[in-house]
Amino acid sequence: MVMQPTTVFLLFCMLVNSVHGVQFDIPTRVEKCLSDEVAKDSFVLIEYDVLGNAQGRTGVSVMIQDPLGKYIKEDSDVDVSSGDLHKFSFNAGTAGSFSTCFFNSNEYTVRVSLDFKHGVEAKDYSEIAKREHLLPVEKELRKMEDTVDEIHREMLYMREREASMRDTNESTNARVLWFSSFSIFVLLAMGLWQVIYLKKFFKSKKLI
Repeated sequence: MVMQPTTVFLLFCMLVNSVHGVQFDIPTRVEKCLSDEVAKDSFVLIEYDVLGNAQGRTGVSVMIQDPLGKYIKEDSDVDVSSGDLHKFSFNAGTAGSFSTCFFNSNEYTVRVSLDFKHGVEAKDYSEIAKREHLLPVEKELRKMEDTVDEIHREMLYMREREASMRDTNESTNARVLWFSSFSIFVLLAMGLWQVIYLKKFFKSKKLI
């Protein structure tokens, strides 16, 4: 299957804008979740924090869940004593929607921040260049190479999703066709039964 130019362009836009930095309030005893689609083998970096005047333990718990429903990170009662952002990184072992959930166990509303990055935007190329002694041009080439690789993974993921949706549609259509055929059969059977019943009824009354 050949991907249309528009699809490739949209994929590229998704990659270069894969930073989702948000802040939101969580009422007391409420859980809020945000999710993002990630291709298989993509590098993921999640940064989160509890804002405001929170000190020490905050009463806020964070759970990160993979597409299979497995918790890959649990941070109960987030500690903000250090003043640093909390970071968690991993390589996506499977493609799909990864969810980050916050639960507020306090008796008051709290504000949290979440920055979900994956692919090229999740990598610190300045740190990579320093560690591997790369020249500026080599650093940019590495970034371009990773971008192309990420686009390829996203294309494969979209193709798999399209195939899965097509299979689901075909299965649904088959069930609808079977149900329609069964409904027609039932209606015909009921009509035939009514004709036979009425015929017997009229005969018993000697009307025919």
